[in-house]
Amino acid sequence: MAIDVTYTWDFNPLESYPTASGHTDVVFRIYWQLNGSTGSYFATSKGAEVVTYDTGSTFIPFNELTYETVYNWITASMGEERMNQITASVYQSIENQINPPVLVQQAPWLPTGSL
Repeated sequence: MAIDVTYTWDFNPLESYPTASGHTDVVFRIYWQLNGSTGSYFATSKGAEVVTYDTGSTFIPFNELTYETVYNWITASMGEERMNQITASVYQSIENQINPPVLVQQAPWLPTGSL
């Protein structure tokens, strides 16, 4: 049975060059985190993605960046397949919490609490 997981992407911090290509505060690295949760179960995946400003393309000043803009940069940089792999990994982590694939159990001949 499929688990209904809620996912949230977070992007913070952003690393930028003080000046590059004639602009100031040019973002080049985005630290990301994907959180997934369902009920009392939670999993996360973290990483960093390098993004490149192409000279001549529309430049968005740092203080005008929005979540949607940065999300679109991440999506374009990672690609759909990689984003789906990260999402699947978070999902699997939650699935393993709910239905553990491996159990660590105390030997039945030992007193309770000896593990």
